Amino acid sequence: MKHEPGQVEGVEIIERLATFKVLVLSMAVLAVVLPLATFVSRRLAIGLNESMGSVSLADERGSEAAAGLAVNPEPPPDQGLFYTVYRVVKGDTISEIATSYGVSTDSIVTFNGITNARTLSIGKYLKVPTLNGILYTAKQGDTAASLAATYGISEDRIKELNYLDDEPVAGGRSLFLPDARLSSWVLREISGDLFSWPIRGWVSSWYGWRNDPFSGSRTFHTGLDIGAGRGASVRAAMEGVVAATGYSATSGNYVVLRHHAGYTSMYGHLDKILVSAGKSVTQSTVIGLVGNTGYSTGPHLHFTVSKNGRTINPMTVLR
Repeated sequence: MKHEPGQVEGVEIIERLATFKVLVLSMAVLAVVLPLATFVSRRLAIGLNESMGSVSLADERGSEAAAGLAVNPEPPPDQGLFYTVYRVVKGDTISEIATSYGVSTDSIVTFNGITNARTLSIGKYLKVPTLNGILYTAKQGDTAASLAATYGISEDRIKELNYLDDEPVAGGRSLFLPDARLSSWVLREISGDLFSWPIRGWVSSWYGWRNDPFSGSRTFHTGLDIGAGRGASVRAAMEGVVAATGYSATSGNYVVLRHHAGYTSMYGHLDKILVSAGKSVTQSTVIGLVGNTGYSTGPHLHFTVSKNGRTINPMTVLR
C-alpha cells in the first residue's frame, strides 16, 4: 500500500506500538501460565506418590542414617559350599586358622580328618570350607529330619546342600551338616585336653620302651612315672567312675577309673586308697596318696591311660 510521506511515519509508529502490545501481552500470559503449570505438575506428582505409596530410597536411607539406625547393605551372593586350601606355618593352631576364616574349629577338624590337633605340622595343607558346619559320615537309617533333630540345625538346609529328599541316606555317604558342632567330648579328645595332671611332680620315666630299673632288660613302660613326696594327694585326671581298686605285686595299691568314650586311667604304687568301686569322681576328687608299694624304686605315681583296652601315651591327652 502506498503512503504519503507524512503518513508513513504515523503508520510505522502504530505498527511498532501494536507489536509491543503483543509482546507485553505474551509475557504477561507466560508469567501466569508457567507458575500455574509448575504448581499443577508438582501437585500431580505428589498425588501420584501419595496414592501409590512411593518413597525415595535414597531419602529413606538418609533419614535412617540421620536417626542413627543401621542400614543393611545388599546381601552377598550365595556361592554355595566349597573349600579353599591353607598351608600351615609355624605357630599356627587350628582354632586361630578357623577364626581367621570365620568358621568353627569343628569345620576344619572334620574336613581334614584330624583326630589329634597336636600332630598339626608345618607345611601341612588344610581344607577350609566356606560355610560353617561339619563333615559327617551317614549311618544306616539317617534322614535329613533325624540329623536336623540330633544336631539342632535346619532340615531344609541339609536337604539343599546335600541334594536330599525325605528318604533315608545311604550308610557311609559323606554329608555336610551346616552349623552343626561336634560334642565337647570329641573336641576335648582332638585337642588333647581330656585329662589333667593327677599330681604335681616330675616325670622320672616316660611311656614307651626303657631299661627296667631292676633287671636292666628292655621292657615296655605302659604309662608315666611321676615323682612326688610320699603322702601327696593324687586326684582323678578326668571325671568318671571308680571301676576297681586293689593291690598287685607290680602296681601295688591301685585305682582304676572308667571315663567317657572308652577311656580308662590307672593310678599305681599308692600308699593309701581313698575311694571305693562305683564311686563317681571329678577332677578335684582325691582318690589316693602317693606311695612306694609294689614294683617300685621309690615314692612316685604310675599313671596309665587306655583307650578301648589299649594303652596310649598319656602325653597326647594331658593338658
